[in-house]
Parts: sequence; C-alpha cells; structure tokens
Amino acid sequence: MKKHITGLFAIGTLFASNLMSAQNIDLQTPAQNLATQLKGVFPYVAVAIFVVVILVNLGHFVKEGGDWKKGLTNIVLFAIVLSIITGLVAYVGSIKL
Repeated sequence: MKKHITGLFAIGTLFASNLMSAQNIDLQTPAQNLATQLKGVFPYVAVAIFVVVILVNLGHFVKEGGDWKKGLTNIVLFAIVLSIITGLVAYVGSIKL
C-alpha cells in the first residue's frame, strides 16, 4: 500500500511540475507578420513570373514558322493559373482565426 501512495505522489509531482513549466507559445503574431509580408511581395513575384513566361513563349511569336496559337495558349493558361492562385491567396488572407 505504501508503494502505491509513493508512486501516486511521484506521478502527481511530475504532472504538477509539467503544468507549472508550461509556457504559452505565441505563434499567431509571427504567422500574421509572415502573411503580411507575403501579401506585400506576392504581386511583384507574380508579375516577374508572368514576364518570364511571356519571354519564354516569345519564341512562338517571332520565330519563322512560329506557332501563335501555342504561344498564346501558354500565356492564357498561365494567366488563368495565376488568377486561381491569387484568388486562393486572397481567400486564405481573409480568413480570421
């Protein structure tokens, strides 16, 4: 019986010390700061990538025998994907936790 009481006391002491040493980790503030910075940088990154896509597909327009349809299709597809990503970023940014 004395062993059980000693064991329960030891377990209770460990549990109490864990509760006392628990700390509040504030992760919401750094996450909000990161989200704010990403919202500020995202338009510039998106435009830079869009310009790169246009330059990569420029060969379809200026080459002799170039395929205008393929170049235009690639640019329009990228614009659609970029619009979807922008919409998702705006939606996630509007969610309040």
